[in-house]
Amino acid sequence: MAPLIYYKCPICKMARDTFDDAERCERSHLPAVSVRELEYRLGAYPFRVALLFADGKEREYIADDGLFMIGQEVENADDKNKGYGKRYKGPR
Repeated sequence: MAPLIYYKCPICKMARDTFDDAERCERSHLPAVSVRELEYRLGAYPFRVALLFADGKEREYIADDGLFMIGQEVENADDKNKGYGKRYKGPR
C-alpha cells in the first residue's frame, strides 16, 4: 500500500496536494493589523468588531453565540443605521 502524502496550510488547515500549493494558500491569508470594538452587548466580549487588514480593507465581524461570523465589507463601520446586529431568521 502506498502512503498518502499531503500538505496542510498552517492557517486554514486545508489539505493540499503539493508543498507549493500549501505555501501559496498560506501566503493568500491576510493578517489583521488592527481591531476596533464597535459594539458591546451583555457580557465581557464585543458583539461587533471591525478588523483592518494589511491590504487596507476593513471588514466587520458580528458575534453569534460566542463565535465571530464573517461580515461584509464596511464603508463606514461607525454607521449605526445599517441594521447590524439583527439575527438572520432562516426558513422554518
